[in-house]
Amino acid sequence: MPKRLPLLILAGSDPQPGPAPAGLAQDDMLSGFKAVYRLSSGVPLISELIQRFNASGRFEQPILIGPRRVHEGIVDCEIVDVEGSLATTLEHTYKFITRRFHHLDPVAISACDILPTPDEIRSLLETNYDPHEDAQFWWQLVDTKPESLNVSSWKQSYQLRPDMDQPPMNLYPGHIVIVRVGALRMRVVNSVLQIAYWYRNRDLRTRHVHVAIESFRRLLAEDIRSLTSLRLPLFSISIPIRGLLAYYKMVRKQLTLREFEHHVAKTLVRRAFHKSAQGRPVRFTVTPILAFAKDIDTKAELAEAGS
Repeated sequence: MPKRLPLLILAGSDPQPGPAPAGLAQDDMLSGFKAVYRLSSGVPLISELIQRFNASGRFEQPILIGPRRVHEGIVDCEIVDVEGSLATTLEHTYKFITRRFHHLDPVAISACDILPTPDEIRSLLETNYDPHEDAQFWWQLVDTKPESLNVSSWKQSYQLRPDMDQPPMNLYPGHIVIVRVGALRMRVVNSVLQIAYWYRNRDLRTRHVHVAIESFRRLLAEDIRSLTSLRLPLFSISIPIRGLLAYYKMVRKQLTLREFEHHVAKTLVRRAFHKSAQGRPVRFTVTPILAFAKDIDTKAELAEAGS
């Protein structure tokens, strides 16, 4: 039996949610702390998710990162009391990991608004994570068509090829990552995640412009820090260029999964770990399990999850 992984569940609420996706009204979207919304059974979403993670047998008792005032009395697990923006939540999550765990031990981080079954959780880890458990950053992508997602068919997908001689897959982002924070440039990781979250519902054809501008602004600050440490200022130029090159290959449906991993590794992984994990410190694996793509953003998705 594999060793159980530490698991953190992010259960904050962004005080400035983004615009509703095309085809949906703002009133269709859930707002506030999604973790405490109740399923049709009356059970809070977060309580059901924790029960499923525990039943999978793959994780230590989950630790919730979010406001104690909201979740205390609802969850029967440790709460790290954090309230604020996504940036605040990510910063406190990183600090908590470095205090509680060895900086090179793997730690799983999950969204609070998914509902995979215990069997699906076990299957994902056995099939997709265990063969690559030496990775510094592991993430799953879900290969499916929009119609398979039912009320979640509006979600943004991305076309990546398994290899250049194979047709593109239609991939949706998963919602569990497993990281070794000591191997990662965590300030850059946090910035990338914040930017991706803010612009997640924008049209893909224009999103890259907003992302590149915001990335340059944030990474310029990182380069200024490098100068004060007598290191070369490389982030503000290399990372946006690398991201734009990957974007243009992706929109032409020419980007492979391995190339995507490589771009992310060059951006997020510390130089000393570039050759770790057989030269693939970042692993993006493909799964058919729909539940990991179906984060609950809308009232219709909440109703479907509870049915």
